[in-house]
Amino acid sequence: MVRMTVSDAVVDGGMCRLPRDAAAAVGVTDGQQVRLRYDGDPAVFTVAVHDDEAGAVSAAGRDRLGATTDRFRVDADPNVVHPTLDRETAAETGEFVERLIDGDSGIVALAPHGGYIEHGTDRQVTRLSSRLGATGWYCAGWWPGGGAYRRWHVTSTRIDPRSFPELEGIEDVGFDTTVGFHGWRNDYLGIGGTASLELRTAIRDELEAAVDGAFAVRLATDPARNGTATDNVVNWLTDAGTGGVQLEQPLVARTEYRDAVVDAVADVLARRIA
Repeated sequence: MVRMTVSDAVVDGGMCRLPRDAAAAVGVTDGQQVRLRYDGDPAVFTVAVHDDEAGAVSAAGRDRLGATTDRFRVDADPNVVHPTLDRETAAETGEFVERLIDGDSGIVALAPHGGYIEHGTDRQVTRLSSRLGATGWYCAGWWPGGGAYRRWHVTSTRIDPRSFPELEGIEDVGFDTTVGFHGWRNDYLGIGGTASLELRTAIRDELEAAVDGAFAVRLATDPARNGTATDNVVNWLTDAGTGGVQLEQPLVARTEYRDAVVDAVADVLARRIA
């Protein structure tokens, strides 16, 4: 058990500070993810190691765990994704799993937040992989009664392959193009990433034709949400770090237009590898 406190020094609900000896005992270090459990219920955090005697989370981190006081104890587990559960059982029991789809092209499709974290995105990965023979990697999480996002979401710029064994297996492949499927609350689809303006524009135009005005499709311009960070998994999985395409999608794009979105992206990429 690790003693935890709520601290203003931890400003992000997705981060936790762990004492150095506790982190070593668990087998994690700076930047890795860890599964913390309070009263048996888990949430995934990104680790910052420090030299204090107790660990710490923010007030938002405490709320993610379901704790009700500013001092409490947690179990810490380095196994962020469940190592053995099949998808159906994970969905039924409220778990978090990782999957890799083998491919034979220079393209990889990603959905770090599948299942009910950002609903529909993992299904988009499997479809793009099938269309193009692409490698696919996704995580999928659920939680009984809702709350999968609160339990399992890890920001794309913090995903550490040491905490995701299937991702670690492809981190050095050096793909030509990565397509990351995500969800957000905006009412339009934003296309970001470090891929060329020409490629992102071609995808935008294909998507606009495919959805026929059901929602707007735009090139992402907000620096906080445009997917261009070098430590974003959609970028560092590419050989030069400049082949990432990040799609931030409203719910309608991930449900009613889920296949149309994937097929539009696939059509653009297929013309490039033909």
